[in-house]
Amino acid sequence: MKKVLITLLVLVGILVAYVLIASKVIQNKKGEFTYAQLSKEPVGKEEYVNCADGTKLRVLSAGQGKTVVLAHGFGGTIRDWNLVFDKLVLAGYHVIAFEQRGHNKSVEGTDGIGSKQMAADYRVILEHFDVKNAVLVGHSMGGFLAIRFMIEFPEVAKNRLKAALIMSSFAGDISKDNGQNKIQIPLIEKGYINTIFNNKSLGTLFSSTLMGEPYGAIVATSLDNFKVQNYSKLVPILKAFVNENYYQQLGQIPIPATILVGSADKTAPSFHSVNLSKGIKGSSLVYVEGKGHLLNWEAPDKVVEEIVKLF
Repeated sequence: MKKVLITLLVLVGILVAYVLIASKVIQNKKGEFTYAQLSKEPVGKEEYVNCADGTKLRVLSAGQGKTVVLAHGFGGTIRDWNLVFDKLVLAGYHVIAFEQRGHNKSVEGTDGIGSKQMAADYRVILEHFDVKNAVLVGHSMGGFLAIRFMIEFPEVAKNRLKAALIMSSFAGDISKDNGQNKIQIPLIEKGYINTIFNNKSLGTLFSSTLMGEPYGAIVATSLDNFKVQNYSKLVPILKAFVNENYYQQLGQIPIPATILVGSADKTAPSFHSVNLSKGIKGSSLVYVEGKGHLLNWEAPDKVVEEIVKLF
């Protein structure tokens, strides 16, 4: 018994040492962008758009010209789009970025959180700004919800959108053949995730799984976003990722799409993007070699390039 206990203590010590060393290596690694660049919000007009159930969606908009609407992923904020937002404005586009209900400063109303309610919010945003011939960009959860929106409101999508860019995303069944999500999603659902995020070493390793080539600034910014969320109320949308499946309905989407995915994406592996491209009529599949789930920060120039092509 004593030998077993000693062995367990040694193994725990090795694991702790690994976590500390590995996280420190990532934290000290330099990358393409600095923390100052990644952590700033885009510059734009702030307003709150009201939904029928009392939800207030925080929105930033800027620029003139053809319209691009940006929808962030789970645990994200408008800040996710800072690099892409600014590049599009400089290139002569009108850019609208909103925070999903229940995220950061967007307050959900009486209907609460769920894919049906959140997909309907897209309609509210498009109609509030009276957009025409716009490109809708959905990242991760933002893409999942964009897909449900376009299936449930095909006429709105057809009349207001020219095309969609669905990046690092899926149409449900997110835990299929994915060990990472089978571990991480229950951690969030059971409330353990705040403990992880509040530990710098554990938070660093958790966040690094989202990236193809993690480095200090991008991991720190990602953690900043995660820490502002109230995950207890976001559990229903996490369950939707796992339990809902819209792959058989993709043919109902009335507009073309580009499906953009990093070859090193472990959160929404590329087979999801392959299936999206097969199901959405007039779609194309584009890989970003060596990049992970956060293409908005890992490959912003490529994201902008693919958006511009859709016009």
